[in-house]
Amino acid sequence: MKAVLASFRAEWRGMFADPQVRLILLLSLVIYALIYPLPYRAEVLRDVPVVLVDLDRSTSSAELARRVDASEAVALTEDAPDMVVATRLVQARKAYGVMVIPEGFERALLRGNQSPVALYGDASYFLMYQRVMQGAGVPLRQMGAEVEIGRLIGQGTAPEVALAQVSPVSQVEVPLFNPVAGYATYVLPAAFVLILQQTMLMGLALVATRRGPSDMHPIWRLIGRMLAWTIAYAGILPVYLIVLPWVYGLPHLGETASVLFLGLPFVLATGLLAQIVAAIFRRGEVVQVVLLAVGLPFFFLSGFAWPVEAIPPGLNLVAQVIPSTPAIDALVRVTQMGASLADLQSGLWHLWGLTACFACIALLTERPRRF
Repeated sequence: MKAVLASFRAEWRGMFADPQVRLILLLSLVIYALIYPLPYRAEVLRDVPVVLVDLDRSTSSAELARRVDASEAVALTEDAPDMVVATRLVQARKAYGVMVIPEGFERALLRGNQSPVALYGDASYFLMYQRVMQGAGVPLRQMGAEVEIGRLIGQGTAPEVALAQVSPVSQVEVPLFNPVAGYATYVLPAAFVLILQQTMLMGLALVATRRGPSDMHPIWRLIGRMLAWTIAYAGILPVYLIVLPWVYGLPHLGETASVLFLGLPFVLATGLLAQIVAAIFRRGEVVQVVLLAVGLPFFFLSGFAWPVEAIPPGLNLVAQVIPSTPAIDALVRVTQMGASLADLQSGLWHLWGLTACFACIALLTERPRRF
């Protein structure tokens, strides 16, 4: 017991007495908590600037432009005389899309003919592109349907029949597990887990590289360190996974206890992985460079930036060794899908399995340090 307490005190001093480690473990978390979520607070993009090129200048084209401008997704901020001017505005990043209403638009509608409206979106900004196509496409389809219904009614078709002919199926969109279909609700829970993992890996690995030799048994040394991580993150982890999502208005349908049950093996597995990284690379400056380099691959392998089904099997197998992969999946199931602890058995077993494997490897790396 004395050996465990001695190891605990040594690890605690290494975590919080060293200014550099304290900066990584505490101050960086505060900075990330304040700055990282701010760009996503709006949840969805609104009023994406679009250039209007109205070559018809008719009542119908003005009505269409009014409807598109009234949508929350886009705003017609510029009225260009031709595509040359519109293209320059897009290239200058003053707009991210162009809507071109052709000459003869109203005449074609009155004759009952199709009159194509061109939409150009800047696909180099994928979210911008999606919002432009959605914000302008919906009013276009609605106006087209209204024109067709009016034409059928003018031919003597009953209004109900005309509506059924133009729109035989009524579509109702229900965004499951993300009520506002927002980007923050999608990205922030996973990002918080990755931030915790990255700061833990860098901080605890740095502590390990600065640790001197000890004659204590490796098991007691490791247990003392794990106890120090658990106590330290018993305060940090709930702030990041429970308090911050509540502050930023993210949905939380599951039980708080389930998040804490997930947090324990996640903290232990990440801390043990940091010990292994430190044992391999040994020098603090090398450890920091290596962990900075793998931060972005960890992000993409976690399965939320890019679908798991689209990740090559070999890379997906590597991803299963990273604690954040099962932790993110399980956390999303709890917070957004309302999963109970019984529904998280696979994720929990995965995390505890990683903890056991990493503990065995960490013990093997500890043996030479006894002498």
